[in-house]
Order: sequence, then C-alpha cells, then structure tokens
Amino acid sequence: MIGINLLPVREWKKRESVRRQISVFFLSLVLLVVGLIGAGSTIQGKVMLQRNELHALEAQKKKLAYVDKKIKQVKAKTKEVENKFVSIEKLQQGRTFAVQALDEIVTSLPLNRIWLTNLQLNANSISLSGVALDNHTIALFMRRLDASAMCSRVRLKSSKQKNIQGHNLMQFSLTLNITQPKPKTETTASKKKK
Repeated sequence: MIGINLLPVREWKKRESVRRQISVFFLSLVLLVVGLIGAGSTIQGKVMLQRNELHALEAQKKKLAYVDKKIKQVKAKTKEVENKFVSIEKLQQGRTFAVQALDEIVTSLPLNRIWLTNLQLNANSISLSGVALDNHTIALFMRRLDASAMCSRVRLKSSKQKNIQGHNLMQFSLTLNITQPKPKTETTASKKKK
C-alpha cells in the first residue's frame, strides 16, 4: 500500500483560509473606515453649508432690522397722527355742539320780552340768568327750552322783581341739561369704507 501524506495540504488550506479571513477582515475594516470618512465629510459639508446659510441669514436680518425699525417708527407716527385726528374731531364736535346749544337757546327766546345777562356752558349743562318783562315770559321760555331736542330738565333757580331804570322787570336764573346729538351714521360709515 502506498501512503500519502495529506497533512501539509490540510495545513496549507487551513493557512489559506485564515489568510483569506484576515484579508476579508482588513478589507472590511478599510471599507468601513472609508465609508465613515465619506459620511463624516458629507455631514461636515452639510454643517458648513448650514453655517454659511445661517451667517447669510443673520447678515440679512441685520440689514432688515433697520427697515423693521423704520416701519415701527412710521407705525408710531401714524398712530400719533390718527390720535390727533380723533382729538380734532372731538374738538370739532364740541365746537359745533356749543354752537348748536346756543342756537337752541336763541331760537327759544321770546323776542323783545327777555334778555340774557349771563350764560355759562358746562360739559352737559347750561346756567342762564337774565331779565324778562314778567313771569309768563320766563315760563314761555322754559317751555320752549323743554320742548327742544337738545335741552332737558329745565329748572328755575330764582325769579325776583327788580327795578331797572324805572321799569319793574323780573330777574331770573335757570339751569338746564343738554344732550349732544348723535353723530350721523352716514359720515362714520363713509369714513370706515375709506
């Protein structure tokens, strides 16, 4: 019989298998390192891109901060002007209100029978004093004022006879409440449309 020694072939195959495993391990390790370096550089590139974009946005924000500041100043001035317009409108209404109240009083006066000597206009009341020919004239004046749309609660404070330049006249004082007429809805509606 012939004896064949297969041990070196087995050892050789074993060594070859170990060498292949080591080669595959090192190749896998190299591929893993290359992959990690590639992924790291890609992520670092994205981070740098985001940082550059952030810096650009911050620079743009600084440029627009001036515009935002100007817009706030303009809005503040606009609000101030609007407040002034509202104040002017209130003053205008108050001025016309006083004229309307005086017009109501003048139209209620009995001509050549009553004369006013003092008139005080308060926020929502008027104090009147004057002289009249008689008490009936004072009563007529009070009825006319009471019938007016602007006047209410007409009260006689005092009435006494006084001799003025040889004539017996009635000196009187009275108070009345006045109400401001409602603003016309047409003008406020047209202002809202503008």
